[in-house]
Amino acid sequence: MRLPAADAVLATLRAIVSAPTAPYHEARALAAIVERLEGGAIDVTLDAYGQVHARIARGDARPVALLAHTDHPAFEVVSGHGREGIARVLGGFGGDVLDVPVAVQVYDDHGGGPFTGTIDRFVPDLDTVHNSAGRVRIRADVDLAAGQWAVVDLPALEVDGDELRMRAADDLAGCALIVSALLELAHASFPLDVTGVFTRAEETGLYGARLVAEEGSIPREAIVISVEASRALPHAAAGKGIVVRAGDLHNTFTNDAERYLRAAAERLEREGIPTQRALLDGGTCEASTFVVHGWATTAIAVPNVNYHNRGSDDRFAPEVVRLGDLRSGIALIVEAVRAIADEAREAWWAHAGPVPDEIKGLLRS
Repeated sequence: MRLPAADAVLATLRAIVSAPTAPYHEARALAAIVERLEGGAIDVTLDAYGQVHARIARGDARPVALLAHTDHPAFEVVSGHGREGIARVLGGFGGDVLDVPVAVQVYDDHGGGPFTGTIDRFVPDLDTVHNSAGRVRIRADVDLAAGQWAVVDLPALEVDGDELRMRAADDLAGCALIVSALLELAHASFPLDVTGVFTRAEETGLYGARLVAEEGSIPREAIVISVEASRALPHAAAGKGIVVRAGDLHNTFTNDAERYLRAAAERLEREGIPTQRALLDGGTCEASTFVVHGWATTAIAVPNVNYHNRGSDDRFAPEVVRLGDLRSGIALIVEAVRAIADEAREAWWAHAGPVPDEIKGLLRS
């Protein structure tokens, strides 16, 4: 048992988070993920919706599915007139951070961009289908057209010791965590059957995960583990290790799945590798989809400061996660897959087992 090498984790993270992404426009992020996986000789397939499935199977083991989404809140151009147009907000950006001009980078789905632009003049116009709070004016240094999309102009990745500042930790950092774990598991000697699933359009309605569940793209007997870069909270702070997520805003998850994470966390603790456990009710994650559809489901979360790019001054800022938390999360996944192969139990389970005869006699008397 060991922590993954910091340099290797950073290389994978940089390759993935450097890709601009938006709901429905995840091609660059998906391509970066595929490149890292294929570089590690891991089998990759695409489903009908362009989502990446990467599987490692060796021996006889209960299937495990690791899920992370490849989009991040952004803006989509709905109309353009020369170098000015209208864009709708996609995902969880609130209107109160859009009350001053915001610099953006504009892309299209044919390899174009980035082009420099600015958004302003937010108008509330709730669109629940796309989880959109409203629309904004967009101006750019190129002609604008419907279908282009824009991301907030923030650094792809800045490294300051253990602190990692990035445009889209949620959930490209989660994707990088899964890719790193798969690269580690590719060399494991124990039985395993692990599939990484990299989904689309989570920020607008958990759509990619819902499609995976509805179409039965993973086995019914699989343990599903959602991996998120979720809002840091006082009881789940950055820098204290990966969080075993007991639930989200709407659901508690499945003990039959989480118990393997807890058994793995016990093993990591003996090696001095920190983890946390908490109910994270700052939002809803893909695990809830699989709870609804009846899978054994659990989740882990990287504590994310400035979640959805909201800084302490209610202005756009880079999301911030800790390298140590990412490494802790990779180690936890690897050890949890081993715990599933071992059918491991937590130490405290002994206290829920058969009652000693001495105690039975004492209570009968």
